[in-house]
Amino acid sequence: MKRRYIKTIIGLSIALFTMGSLDSCKVRDDFPEFGEPVEEEPEEDIIPPDNQMTPMIQSIKDKTTYLKVFQMDTTQTISPGVEYLHARFINREDVPISIHIMELDISNPKLTMQALTPYNENMFAVQNLPEMVKFNQKTAEGKLLAAINGDAVTSGEPTGSFVKFGKVLKTSASKTRPYIGVKKGSDAIQFFNSPDATKYPTDAINLAEIKHLVGGSYFLLYKGDDVSTSSSGAARIAVGINEASTKLYLMAADGVIANFSAGVALNDLRDMMRAIGCYTAMQPTSGNLTAMTVLDILNPEQSWINKNFTTTPAGTTNGIGFVLK
Repeated sequence: MKRRYIKTIIGLSIALFTMGSLDSCKVRDDFPEFGEPVEEEPEEDIIPPDNQMTPMIQSIKDKTTYLKVFQMDTTQTISPGVEYLHARFINREDVPISIHIMELDISNPKLTMQALTPYNENMFAVQNLPEMVKFNQKTAEGKLLAAINGDAVTSGEPTGSFVKFGKVLKTSASKTRPYIGVKKGSDAIQFFNSPDATKYPTDAINLAEIKHLVGGSYFLLYKGDDVSTSSSGAARIAVGINEASTKLYLMAADGVIANFSAGVALNDLRDMMRAIGCYTAMQPTSGNLTAMTVLDILNPEQSWINKNFTTTPAGTTNGIGFVLK
């Protein structure tokens, strides 16, 4: 009797377990259904209507063949004598272009240049430009209003000579590499070297006389003469000065971003720099190192923002900062 009872209990347990297992394999009525992923439509790039060009963009249209169809431009005053401009247009190849321009009135003796280093340290490293500006503000001789990327990077260090606050951090023997800087005892911004030592003989740079010095890749213009030519579009940056040495110009071209900005060739960058007033100009470097950082006027105590766009922004080994003492 006892053995029959135990068998009955075991049989009942097996039956209940089997029923539970079968029941657990059923498809739940409340189980969610997964269909094909829904592709989100990209945001439409709406350019507000703008029928009036600023004088600087009008000058590019009038003095070059590059700007075919004007789309828009906007301006912003960063500080008295420091203006920022963003423009979009269709170029002669019928592709979209986006550029950023800054004009600095360097006839103001309190507006000058200083070299920037990653983390405000005298070491070879890389850092995104807005963060670099923020670190270097701690020891700047005034308010850093804007900056662009500096020299090209070779194994984590600048390619050309580099001087910050009189300390020589890197030397190069090149007499044709372009440089921008200031000498000791002066705040006047100057360009150094020439693109051709025979055609344009210049004195060698005496680094002992230099307070700040940052190198570049190419001269675009030298004393009004054309220098660099290239037909390949890329994100690019340029800095130039007018003949009277009273205005300094910065230009950053966005790229290469489909349906937004195809990038700019060196010869077109050169022509636009001349059109806005440059007599001598250079390209520090190009591609993903391209960066133009401007003081955020809505948060001027602690924030600087990148104005330009590249596909994958990269850190730079040094920077060219512009400071108001």
